[in-house]
Amino acid sequence: MTQFVFYGGKGGVGKTTCAAARAVSEAAAGERVLVVSTDPAHSLGDALGVSLSSTPRLIRPRLRALELDGPRAFKRWLAAHRGPLGDILEHGTWLDRDDVEALMELSIPGIDELVGLLEIMRLSQSGSSDLIVVDTAPTGHTLRLLAAPEAVAALARVFDAMQEQHRIVRLQLARVGRPEAADRLIALLEAQAQQVSRQLRDPRQTSLQWVTLAEEMSVAETEDAIGTLERSGIRVTEIVINRVLPGGSPCPICDRRRARERQTIARIRRGAARRRGMRVVAAETREPRGVRALTRIGGFLRGKPANRPGAAATRQRDDTGMSIALSLPPRLDTVAAERINAFNGARFLFFGGKGGVGKTTIAAATAIRLSRARPTERVLLLSTDPAHSLGDVVSTAIGDTPRALVRGPKNLVAREVDAPRALALRRADLEGALDEIASAFGAGAVDAARSAELVDLAPPGVDELFGMLSVFEAREDYDIIVVDTAPTGHALRLLEMPDIAREWVQLLLRVLLKYRSLVRPGQLAAELVRLSQSIRELQRLLQDQSHTRFIVVTRAAQVARAETERLLARLRRLQLPAPAVVVNAMTLAPGRCPRCRATAAAERVELRALARGRRGRSRECVIIQTPLSAPPPRGVRALDEWAGTWVVPGDT
Repeated sequence: MTQFVFYGGKGGVGKTTCAAARAVSEAAAGERVLVVSTDPAHSLGDALGVSLSSTPRLIRPRLRALELDGPRAFKRWLAAHRGPLGDILEHGTWLDRDDVEALMELSIPGIDELVGLLEIMRLSQSGSSDLIVVDTAPTGHTLRLLAAPEAVAALARVFDAMQEQHRIVRLQLARVGRPEAADRLIALLEAQAQQVSRQLRDPRQTSLQWVTLAEEMSVAETEDAIGTLERSGIRVTEIVINRVLPGGSPCPICDRRRARERQTIARIRRGAARRRGMRVVAAETREPRGVRALTRIGGFLRGKPANRPGAAATRQRDDTGMSIALSLPPRLDTVAAERINAFNGARFLFFGGKGGVGKTTIAAATAIRLSRARPTERVLLLSTDPAHSLGDVVSTAIGDTPRALVRGPKNLVAREVDAPRALALRRADLEGALDEIASAFGAGAVDAARSAELVDLAPPGVDELFGMLSVFEAREDYDIIVVDTAPTGHALRLLEMPDIAREWVQLLLRVLLKYRSLVRPGQLAAELVRLSQSIRELQRLLQDQSHTRFIVVTRAAQVARAETERLLARLRRLQLPAPAVVVNAMTLAPGRCPRCRATAAAERVELRALARGRRGRSRECVIIQTPLSAPPPRGVRALDEWAGTWVVPGDT
């Protein structure tokens, strides 16, 4: 029987490296292993040092790897089930076949994630793998993936309700009671959802390893995610604490980091790691890449875990009472964030990049500095990441209502978008208007309710778009909006969502206009026109270089740099202005510490490679360096001071 190991966690904690290292180690021990990436912004190939596709590739004897193509898998699923799905939608609503065909071109909630999980299960049935290791996306996307079976089961119930009236008519008029293709599709969806749900919850066959760093923000997100998963019946079996500094020579930076890590590991042992295994993986000077490098750490991820700190947390002198230390030479020319040319004149500043590179910290620090430098301007600091960490960074409890920061500038407020709430607010208006249309067609209350369930078929991600629209529509309340986005794959989906959402809105509007002789457009038409106009205006604003900038945040590491290059290419295709790359947490003053000196040397190599990739575009995309801070800046005062120490060659 094939075993499954899922690796999840906050972006940037090293899930991909851990998944790849575990796969390499198990293959070396004689297991037949397949390692799979479900992250839309794949970096599994970068970690293994090979090019991957959605077809398994042999990496070494007994080890294969692939990167799932979710959209392509959904298209295959739709091609196989298009006819019965169209019948369900036509039977259960007042849409005609042309309307149904247009609706099916849009993605269906939960199906793409379920199809990805089914693809993994299908690969297990070939008998060619003893173990399948799954590298998941950052937290928000992973929670959506693991919740897909329940989402699809709920969708199957919606489809079943849509089909019920047709079954009654068929039985009464045609005396036919046997299931047809549409009924079989509903049964198949429900059965597949149950099968995958059982698989994920079966500890004999599936384990879930949660990767974290010995950092407060990472641990807070880990605790929240574990709570969410376990409330749904999915148990996290092990905690992997990655990149823990080993013992070494005295160093003002490293000593502070080790002391803080010891405290955090103790918190994990008392909290998240209780009643489950815990592994500690030591930090390497260079980011592990390729089979040979991954082999070095693979052994830490096999065998029986130890619920103790391990050798990587060797005791050092405790400097936690000392002030924050920056890896910054005293005579280096620095630039405060508010003086950086790439930020000047922007009304919308988006900060995005690979998970864990410090997007939230950079966004918060920038918003604080801009607010202080421009006291007459109103500034909103906004998080669109489903796994919010903005409140942790600014040391203020934040929700979906704009709130001032503790000891922050008076002209600055912060907000964490509640995407489900944004959709719920729009849903009530849309459903009420759909009820009116269904009633005009002579439908009873039950049928009208089923027609209103068309809102359940809104494309995945439309809730997050509605959250963004709620801010966009209130843009006149602010002079500057600084947006902390989700990790790359999730952020790109949000940036691409306006096209898909506008198609969905315009489809509903076309349907309404088609039946205007029977139904007065009224409330729904007004709402749809307003939505379409808002989405179109948001698209225009996103591409407006005079008002909008997308600042890419990265680290000076090979895997992060590769994802950054792909993100910049996607932004160019989307025609979104990206005038700067922030290379975060640079070791700019290594001193005599051997580890810091080796780290700084590796970072310089990656910085030069990034600069070469930007060559010829230097006027369009400058490189900003921020110094490593030990501990990381948290709270308004620390963020304010840190954001006055950035380095921007030639941009003073």
